[in-house]
Amino acid sequence: MGYSIEIPTRIKFSPEVHKKVTILLLCIDRYDLTKKYIGDAMNKAGYPFELCISDNGSTDPKIFEWCDKQNPKVYFKNGYNYGTAQSLNRMIEANPSDYYAFLGNDIELPNNWLKYMVEAAENTKGLHGVIGVDWRGLSHQYEKIELNGHPVDGSTNVFGDMFISQELRDKIGVFCEDYGVYSLWDSDYSLRATAAGRQNFYLRGVKSTHFGDDVGSNTEYRKMKDESMSKARPFFDANYARYKQGDYFIKPYPKK
Repeated sequence: MGYSIEIPTRIKFSPEVHKKVTILLLCIDRYDLTKKYIGDAMNKAGYPFELCISDNGSTDPKIFEWCDKQNPKVYFKNGYNYGTAQSLNRMIEANPSDYYAFLGNDIELPNNWLKYMVEAAENTKGLHGVIGVDWRGLSHQYEKIELNGHPVDGSTNVFGDMFISQELRDKIGVFCEDYGVYSLWDSDYSLRATAAGRQNFYLRGVKSTHFGDDVGSNTEYRKMKDESMSKARPFFDANYARYKQGDYFIKPYPKK
């Protein structure tokens, strides 16, 4: 059992009907990918949302022009790379919402993807951890479970586009900023959710396609990511041991 994909619809926000949802977007150039896949994702959302953007050192004027045209609720134009976790924390703090969707700018999403994420979160209140769409078509490899009667594919970690609730954030805290500009912050958050007794899962039947996958490439961007993850691994392992003992809450960092 999964989702039947419907034709996307434009919906105006109504506080009586809809939860407040914010889409979080990070930019470091990659104009063509961002315009194509983020633009497409917003058109296919199927649920009202606000947009927050953090630009972490782009040099291409086209990406600034495109972002300005999206009329974001919050737009940080940084002169350097703040890193993923810190950027997400800053955007969330600037625009508190019921739910947050963090999108990669090189991932294609199906029709009504946001509608399905909100629906799944609402149906699993107090039980869900991090929610994702079917990442690289691998969802079938995960555990088939029902969470409050809702069929999902359970996983220890959620990668790719991810969706969290403010309620989960209140329980386990902010994203860990101690791993560097790009690293294991997503695995860290998934494991903290698990340590808090929550179930991370992928939405069954809601598939994404990662067109900008750069694993194994020799670009400067890929080198930065690999180096960051390598440096962070020992710290991540130490944190994981602490989380399993119940010490999983991370309070907001001092403003820099």
